Amino acid sequence: MLAAAAAEPKRLVLGVDASAAAMAEASRRAARRPDRGGLPNARFVVAAAEALPAGLEGLADQVTVHFPWGSLLRGLLTADPLVLGGLARVMRPGSTLSVLVSSTDRDRATGVGPVGKTDLAALAPGYAAHGLALTGVRPATAADVAASRSTWGRRLGAGARRPAWLLEVRSVPVSAGLGEAGQAGSGLVEPGGGGVHALPGVGGGEAVTDGA
Repeated sequence: MLAAAAAEPKRLVLGVDASAAAMAEASRRAARRPDRGGLPNARFVVAAAEALPAGLEGLADQVTVHFPWGSLLRGLLTADPLVLGGLARVMRPGSTLSVLVSSTDRDRATGVGPVGKTDLAALAPGYAAHGLALTGVRPATAADVAASRSTWGRRLGAGARRPAWLLEVRSVPVSAGLGEAGQAGSGLVEPGGGGVHALPGVGGGEAVTDGA
């Protein structure tokens, strides 16, 4: 998240996590003076995906979720209406959601287990019910994980020692999302190979949540 804020200083970047402790170090670093590496465009919101503040509604033009665990992992992999509804509410029409996820036998205690492309593609109708068109599912590579700068993803060895997946989603009107569900389920677009960012004065934004 801090890397995103540093790369685009004219964008507002909101880090979102249900645990304040998980964002404490990043918040401390962002609060430094700009000449000492501080990032005045970085802000932090303590909230669960199921209960995001109303002030974020329609703000984001890009949302990323990096290696969730617990209820967020379960919600994304079961198309839980509360989780998907919360994410959809902060997204502008035409905005994108990118999810890096890894679920193995060790995650069965949270209500999910190993997943593959067929399992993930089958989520398309559930996502479409919230205006979220699932446009791509592919294995995540080590390069994808490195680009995410997710500390939790690195600890997991995702994309290398542990299988991981990249889901690509686009926000569309609910009626259009339902119409695309069949297409997404039968022929996903497959490319080769936990903060919200908002453009001041434009209203665009990106939401990112990280399992770390």
